[in-house]
Amino acid sequence: MTGIEASTSPPALPSWFGLRASPTDSAVSALIDRVGRGERWADIGGAFNLNLRIEADPPVVLRVHRPWVRRGRVAGLRRLRERLQRTQVRVARPIPIAGSDVLRVADRWAELEEFIDHVQPRPDEDSYVRLFEELGRVHSALKAVWEPSPPEPLDDHRTFGQIRSSVGFTRRRLGPRSEPVVHRMRRLTGELSKLRNEVELPCAPIHGDYKLGNAGELSDGSWATFDLDFVRIRERLYDIAASLNHVAQSGPAGVGQPGHELLEPRRLLAAYEGTAPEPLTRDEHRWLPAALALVPLHWAATAGLVGDGIREAESAMSTAEAWWSRRAELSS
Repeated sequence: MTGIEASTSPPALPSWFGLRASPTDSAVSALIDRVGRGERWADIGGAFNLNLRIEADPPVVLRVHRPWVRRGRVAGLRRLRERLQRTQVRVARPIPIAGSDVLRVADRWAELEEFIDHVQPRPDEDSYVRLFEELGRVHSALKAVWEPSPPEPLDDHRTFGQIRSSVGFTRRRLGPRSEPVVHRMRRLTGELSKLRNEVELPCAPIHGDYKLGNAGELSDGSWATFDLDFVRIRERLYDIAASLNHVAQSGPAGVGQPGHELLEPRRLLAAYEGTAPEPLTRDEHRWLPAALALVPLHWAATAGLVGDGIREAESAMSTAEAWWSRRAELSS
């Protein structure tokens, strides 16, 4: 390989960044046989972790984490879920696996928890309002039982320095054709960074990925909360903005757009504030459009890491820029 060829080759993915576990992997397959004892099982989804429902009596969920997740993190989240059993928020109860909390499977950690029978809420107006009411309850419950806190996750983009680093990595992975969208990322990052220096934002324990896909309606009408993998201390507005982005992506046409009265963001914010520990501050309202733009900006910045292409990065940037263009309206 020549020097020119070497310099234009895309960088390798970080050694810690592994693919989702596969049930056909020999070590994982052996664990399924060990835990399932011949019972039927089914993959119940999850973008990062392998989640298998095993038809035991009662059914259980076997989770095999991505390689980057450390033992202390998994164990800490299990203890947090145990403490959440004492609150009004329903989460899956951890179950010992082979006489231990967690089990090593090749280069990954595996755990076991109860299966909560549920149906996913329908993507309609009532469910979205309920989603933000439940998010306020989740924040209240996390605040009540947070200490001792679990170790922070490895895959966190808290700082603008991390975002800039990801943008650079994505530029090298996607090649010169990505330069126009990379320029848009860098420009918006600079604008958001400037505003961030002007506001004070309260931090609190957050869910990290609260959406309808991570909630379930139980037979008595209550809701359960799933996927606490990204729980951490961060600006609580990050959680709200991430949920609003999910609503805008999955909801009916016009969600979050001016003139859509029922699902205008302010109605969802009011639903959140009705159950949250504290109402949003003046600075949080000022930062709201930036927080909304920051979520798809993160998607664009990490396109090279998660395997997306230029088209996906451009789409995410268009979403980010659309939120930012509404800053006068959203922060008023």
